[in-house]
Amino acid sequence: MEPSADTTGNPESAAAGVPDEHFVSLLARHHNLVRGFIGTLLPHQTDAEDVFQQTCLVLWRKWKTFDATQSFAAWACGIAFYEVKNFQRVQSRDRHYFSDEVLLLIAAQQNKSLPESEQRKQALQDCIQKLDQENRKLILDCYHGQQTVQEVADQLGRSRDAIYKKLARLRVKLMECMQQSLPSAEAGS
Repeated sequence: MEPSADTTGNPESAAAGVPDEHFVSLLARHHNLVRGFIGTLLPHQTDAEDVFQQTCLVLWRKWKTFDATQSFAAWACGIAFYEVKNFQRVQSRDRHYFSDEVLLLIAAQQNKSLPESEQRKQALQDCIQKLDQENRKLILDCYHGQQTVQEVADQLGRSRDAIYKKLARLRVKLMECMQQSLPSAEAGS
């Protein structure tokens, strides 16, 4: 008996009763990278946001074609590139968009830096995990939470300036950790 397709068009998600968790996990992990890639190709943030939303829909529709042995980030950025081109074709009356040649050059440069970006992101996550629990919580609360630095300072009973100084020291510590864990790109220069 074949499972019936759900409204997303993915029969596996209907059988499981939930969206494909692997897709959601990969998209969440690479969300900022794909959004940033689109942002480098489009001059207006609102356009980039619209194209990002469209790209997410296309990624979901094409999810079954994704080769799990390949980089999700590269696959997603490849699809995003074509969504940007499609957007620009539709908007071609506006002269504030890059030509196809410039768009190809920018995309090629971004694609070259994808593996390095992924390595840097992983190195940062590893270095954050090496921090003691108190410092890790401070970093996560201030940079990934929904609170302002002032709210975090109030909760900890410290001044906002003290928190900013602590964050500056932690950023230096994280940078040093990342430099030790990443292969040096400057060594070959």
